[in-house]
Amino acid sequence: MAKKILAAMLALTMCAGLAGCKNDGENSAKDSENTSAADTDTANDETAGRKSGKVGEIFPVELNKDNIFIGDVYVNNTDTPTNDELLTFATLAVEQYNAAQANDSEKYTQTFSFDKVVEPFSEMIAVRHINPEKDDMSVKDLAMYRWGYMLYFWSDADPSYNDEGEEEYKKKTELALDTFSIDNTALWKDGDNLVPMGEVNGDTIAYVDLQQFVREEDDMYINFDMTILNGNDMFKLGSIEAWYIDGSSGVMVFSAEHSDNEYAGMTVDEVKQKIKENKALNEVTEAAHSLYIIMAEYCAELDEAGENIKKKLESDFPMCSSSDGLDIAGDEPKAKGDKYVYDQMHEYGYPDGKAFISGYNKNLDFIEKAGYTSADGVTGYYPEEE
Repeated sequence: MAKKILAAMLALTMCAGLAGCKNDGENSAKDSENTSAADTDTANDETAGRKSGKVGEIFPVELNKDNIFIGDVYVNNTDTPTNDELLTFATLAVEQYNAAQANDSEKYTQTFSFDKVVEPFSEMIAVRHINPEKDDMSVKDLAMYRWGYMLYFWSDADPSYNDEGEEEYKKKTELALDTFSIDNTALWKDGDNLVPMGEVNGDTIAYVDLQQFVREEDDMYINFDMTILNGNDMFKLGSIEAWYIDGSSGVMVFSAEHSDNEYAGMTVDEVKQKIKENKALNEVTEAAHSLYIIMAEYCAELDEAGENIKKKLESDFPMCSSSDGLDIAGDEPKAKGDKYVYDQMHEYGYPDGKAFISGYNKNLDFIEKAGYTSADGVTGYYPEEE
């Protein structure tokens, strides 16, 4: 198959889970304070080092497993990694980021562990003819398949198999390994913009948004996003894939962002609570946005019919316009507009809570604001209040 369709092929593979290889430093915390990116005097020199070929300083990664937690799970997993396993993969991701930021090409290349996939991938393609659309794949198969094609994707070799046999295909895969170019990888291409993470130690907090995790005995494969809270700095590493198989591990980080730490000064429990509150607020704000769209659709029909929208807003939505709002879990309302909102909110996946509208924007000939209060009492608005 041609390299130009590799991206489509890669979408066929699943992301899975990781195994927990215990880090010797997992319980150790630094006595000294974090050296954050904002406090690192050498930041500009280290960033400039990529152009000059200079390798910058790489700080040790000594995360505390008790300061790592899962913030959200986006799929219905039957299993989730333990804190020890989260520590393993969080450490791998930070090490890859640090190597890219410091311009350490050797260390950066090592973090992928592409050398571990040559034999299993060659055997998989040439002998077993693995097809991810049809075959049941083990966790190891998933990892080796994904890594094998990414190796080809980032090299000069052609991954197509033409019945040349396992040994010849192995030579082709070894050629892919020899021609693998880190210049094609996401973090390395963005290296000039990467901010030094500084000293990641026992005071650093990390939380994971889990996309997918698969475990099979000691073999694991994972796909996740991770946020590192280090002093005054926040680093978001996105679309991370990693595996731990047969005592070895590999990681790929596809994006990185830096910003001020909005949780600075908080304990890990306070961060968890704040994330929970933010998630609840985001959910009700999204519901309010859905209500806003529903109202726009209703008013668009009124406009096409030549109706006076302002008057219809006053007459068709007595419950939505009331101080109590429309109870979506209550009895079906009688007013035409209220009933439309009631039905559509159920269609949008909101079986309970209260919907309400307020104000009239003369310029838009429309409501000023839509609001939604969850069954838990959290309220959100759209447009959001400033």
